[in-house]
Amino acid sequence: MKVWSGYGTEHSMNLVMIGRFKDATTAERTHALIKELTTALQAEREAGRLTIGEPNDRYSDEVLKLLGDLNVHSVGPRELEQFLYDLTMRRNDDSIVVTTDETDVQALVKILIDKGARIEMYSAHDYPDTGHGRGE
Repeated sequence: MKVWSGYGTEHSMNLVMIGRFKDATTAERTHALIKELTTALQAEREAGRLTIGEPNDRYSDEVLKLLGDLNVHSVGPRELEQFLYDLTMRRNDDSIVVTTDETDVQALVKILIDKGARIEMYSAHDYPDTGHGRGE
C-alpha cells in the first residue's frame, strides 16, 4: 500500500476580463467573431492540425484565410490554442465578459483591443463581490 502525502492549494487564476465597447453593435460583432474563430480552431484540433500544448509556428491555409476574412492580423500562430482553453464568454449589451482559470489570454486581449474595447482585468479571488468569476 502506498500512502501519498502532499498539500494542495488553489492554483486557478479565476481571471475576469471585461471588454467594454463604445456600442452594443461592436460588442455583438466582436463576440460573433471570437465564436467563429473558436469554432474554426476546434475544427483544426479535430483535424489534427492544432494540439494544445504543442503550438504551431505557422498557420494552416484554412486558418490563414479565416483570419484574413475576419480582418484579424495581430494573433500569432503560437497563440491560437488559447481559443481552445476552458473559458466562459458572454455578451452583455456593450460588453464582453470572459472568465477563465488560464493566464494566457493575450490572443483575446489583442482581438478585443483591435476591435475597440477598453479592457478591465482582475482576479475574482481578490474581488469576489463583482458578480463575475468562476463559481460566482
